[in-house]
Amino acid sequence: MKRACIAIVDASRARLYAYQHDAGEHPNEQLREVVNFTNPARQQRPSELFSTTGARSSPLEDPIDGHDERPDLDFAMRIVSEIDRTVREYAFAHVILVASPKMLGDLRQVDAVLHRPDLILDEIPRDLARLTSPQLHDHLARLKLIAPRARLAFAQRP
Repeated sequence: MKRACIAIVDASRARLYAYQHDAGEHPNEQLREVVNFTNPARQQRPSELFSTTGARSSPLEDPIDGHDERPDLDFAMRIVSEIDRTVREYAFAHVILVASPKMLGDLRQVDAVLHRPDLILDEIPRDLARLTSPQLHDHLARLKLIAPRARLAFAQRP
């Protein structure tokens, strides 16, 4: 039996899936969404990210491009915390983390809790957040990270 926690992440949304594949006499695989949440900072207008006095709200804001890095790091910390909670709750030994390259960089800054001997961590730098669950399953199967979905065979007419 293969089991894994699969996290699909971009800067505005994170979805965590529980994956289980039984390869017995009657193969069965499940990709089930268990957590879905959004980055509240990405739901705000840029003007809402500043204080009412107009001062910068974070020392991590880049004065050149005006982009505040702190909300993305806060979101990354929340994602890692949810992954860790899910891994412990379901007793997973494998995490597949799929994130846009920028978000993967933010996650790497805060993912120390996921680097432990009892946990395999695969990182995929791709933005798959807009895929449906079946599309996601097919894409991860093409990358040979999970088993392909079982397809129903149609009866052929004589």
